[in-house]
Amino acid sequence: MLSENNILQNKSFSIHFFNNGFSFCTDDNIDYFSHPPDTTEFENSIRNFLKNNPKNFEYYSIIFFQQPSTLVPKIFFDKNRLDDYLSFYYKKHEAEIIIYDELKKEYNTNVYSIPRKLYNVIEKLDVDFNVFHYTSILIKKILNLCSTEKFSKQLFVHLHFDAMDIFLVENNKLVFYNSFVIKNEDDFMYYLFFVVEQFDLDPNDFEIQFLGRIDAFESYYDIVKNYHYYITFSNDNMSTKIDFSKHHAPYLSSCFN
Repeated sequence: MLSENNILQNKSFSIHFFNNGFSFCTDDNIDYFSHPPDTTEFENSIRNFLKNNPKNFEYYSIIFFQQPSTLVPKIFFDKNRLDDYLSFYYKKHEAEIIIYDELKKEYNTNVYSIPRKLYNVIEKLDVDFNVFHYTSILIKKILNLCSTEKFSKQLFVHLHFDAMDIFLVENNKLVFYNSFVIKNEDDFMYYLFFVVEQFDLDPNDFEIQFLGRIDAFESYYDIVKNYHYYITFSNDNMSTKIDFSKHHAPYLSSCFN
């Protein structure tokens, strides 16, 4: 489950899982392996890495990307109903197991599935990894970034490889979150303004804040500026040049380096 300790620490080693591969992230390096993470290749890679780097890190974490997840308000959460929570959005396969992150300060629980074979490999490792879903990290960061100083409503946008996450915060509270598959700027604009229309947001009454400023997405930033005036970046002085061959979500990779 998600630790309440500071997730993004120095001297950390983090494994980031994607659909078609995984990244080993340390404070000064990223290595990407283009193998499905539930294969023998992962087990061999992680065991070799830990063997060659014994006790070198203060913090170990595993983060799952591109796995389905859903938020359940704490007052309604029952750990015996994990299958029910995901069933509204996703049909779990027999080869998967459902786990969850407790977001205590946010009064939510993030429920998601991971490959069972991968879970078994992690359980057998000698290192005690903190395991969580990438959206749990984003939610915690967003609720630290949000402010009512200028706007009561803010749309936070996280762009990554072939996908985007949109979070709507109102009066410092998360009221909506969803992920969308995108292939180009047209898809991006469609889903962004679909959310704007669904919540009937007044153009003069909300801000769009991008999480990080990633070189690969400059064309996306440029096009949205033609339709909305109030746009900011969570790290405006940070231009990340990490390419997708090393990490599919550059904003979060930079947080771990």
